[in-house]
Amino acid sequence: MIYRMSIGQIQRLESLRLFLFDRPLHPELFDIHEDLHVRKSGYEAQVWITGCAHVIGFYRGGETLVEVVAGEHDIPLPARGQMLCLPFHGEKAHERKQIDGINYMMNLQAETMSSAVYRNTHHDLARRGARRGLFVPFPQWMYRDLTPFSYISCDAKPNEIHVLAFHAFPEAMTIVKTQSIFELG
Repeated sequence: MIYRMSIGQIQRLESLRLFLFDRPLHPELFDIHEDLHVRKSGYEAQVWITGCAHVIGFYRGGETLVEVVAGEHDIPLPARGQMLCLPFHGEKAHERKQIDGINYMMNLQAETMSSAVYRNTHHDLARRGARRGLFVPFPQWMYRDLTPFSYISCDAKPNEIHVLAFHAFPEAMTIVKTQSIFELG
């Protein structure tokens, strides 16, 4: 599955990875389609939709955790500070706890569905995304009558943020889902 990014990059579902960094990443590395900035008394968070992918930055004082969902070779991600790289095959979970730092928990899943189930799930998520959260469709990548999209819903609380992200790949009948929690330790 190939989706061309608006800046000429190619996004491949097969090469999609979840990366975790313990350092900030420069926004110039990404083609940002939608942006959400959250500021609470104990932390700041930045959420970007970057094609059928995303970046979540969580910052507390001098500490940083950044989750990136991107193709393994789509963007020149730095090796320095990379703590995790997981492929999107099946379902995976990861947890990182620190005393007096940033705790991180995530679950990822790439689910390939039958055509009928995918169509219903796609329409349900698109309707939900149009009402709440960040939603970016990519009609230039339309497959038959289904549009790839990214939909991210955030629940920011005083000491934590929950981020639920869905990336729809109609040609593969696949929904990529991540659920991430960043919290103050």
